[in-house]
Amino acid sequence: MARKSRSDEAVESIEAMIAENGWGSGFQLPSQRTLADELPFSRPTIREALVALEARGRIEIRPGKGVFLAGGEPGGATPSSGAKVQVPRELSGRVSQMYQFRYAVEPAIAGLVAVNGTNAQIADMNAVVEAMRKAMARQDFAAFFELDFSFHSLMIEAANNRFFTEAISPFMELFFESQKLPLAFDEGVVETVCEHEELMRHIQAGDAAEAHRAMERHIQGVAKRARVKLVE
Repeated sequence: MARKSRSDEAVESIEAMIAENGWGSGFQLPSQRTLADELPFSRPTIREALVALEARGRIEIRPGKGVFLAGGEPGGATPSSGAKVQVPRELSGRVSQMYQFRYAVEPAIAGLVAVNGTNAQIADMNAVVEAMRKAMARQDFAAFFELDFSFHSLMIEAANNRFFTEAISPFMELFFESQKLPLAFDEGVVETVCEHEELMRHIQAGDAAEAHRAMERHIQGVAKRARVKLVE
């Protein structure tokens, strides 16, 4: 029998902590630092465990707010694993405009992340991309689009510029909807993962200009997969 990884052990320890304390849906979990202090795991291992728990729909990671047990407001229950989300093919004007907004804003954010992102923030983003590839391999599309949204949310936070965060926060629900569309319309999951991995290479290299261009290509790709024509 294969030996469990440290992140798998951390997942079990966090689940045991939740059960022992009787925490229910919507409860905010202790911070990563507190979990690392109370459990016999490093912060990177705790981060990996939390990403795994989010992929399973057990928790919700809300950038700037914390980690919450799934099922509480806002956010609600996570769709069942493996189910493709059904999204109408006729896009509303607002959803189409969201892609244009993302094309204008997210490349600039990606460039800032390459310069301003902390090691911990970049590690979190990498962990999410790795979890996306695993979700893709097992064809768990519900987990995949949740992770995709988490990646972009983490990226916005990692720019460490409050004006971007405050400008986007009122539209996060619509932003989330725009993340689902390419998966509902196409089998563009592989392209999405590859685009994220390319972006992370430039961010880790601290190359703001290339990170900017990689994000432009990503938004162009997701818009094309969602049948949205961008004004470039």
